[in-house]
Amino acid sequence: MSSEKQRTGTTSPGSDVQHPKHPVHSDNEKSKMPERDDAGRKQSPADRPGKKPGEGEPSVG
Repeated sequence: MSSEKQRTGTTSPGSDVQHPKHPVHSDNEKSKMPERDDAGRKQSPADRPGKKPGEGEPSVG
């Protein structure tokens, strides 16, 4: 009785918990992320120019 109650009370009509539908992906041109052109970067964008990565940050220990 409790499994029947869970099945009808918590899910929306038409959805199946055991066999959910796969998400539909959109290939809309407007939703694409812009190219970054930073594949050759050795520093993250947050690092300051002229400093080594992690230089000037407080130690963890």
